[in-house]
Amino acid sequence: MEIKVSEIEARLPRPLASDEKPRMEALIADALEYIETEYRRCGRTLDSELARTSWLEAVVRRVVREMVSAAVLVGPNVGMRSASSTTGPQSDSITFADVDSVGWGGVRLTDQQRLDLGSVSYTHLTLPTNRE
Repeated sequence: MEIKVSEIEARLPRPLASDEKPRMEALIADALEYIETEYRRCGRTLDSELARTSWLEAVVRRVVREMVSAAVLVGPNVGMRSASSTTGPQSDSITFADVDSVGWGGVRLTDQQRLDLGSVSYTHLTLPTNRE
């Protein structure tokens, strides 16, 4: 399965800086590897499941977009719950709501994304038996 930078970039709320594109390519590869590993952990392969399950490719694409977008947009703020700054009479603060969606190394597969991929367990991916 191939997912291009442009497929994700078109959905971001801001244009990518030129130095972010190579990072995004690496993050896409990381996200696909993460998902493939989840399948291998339960004795399956992503390729075979894609061939047998009509809806799975759309879900994998969406999950990869979510994983990569979160890593790119959160960037250096990974792990932060809140930040504030004050300069003279001006102050700013921000609170992050979804701090667990990005790992320090880049992408992370959330429990909800595992469920979206057909998981009934947080540690092993189990696909539904009703295939279309």
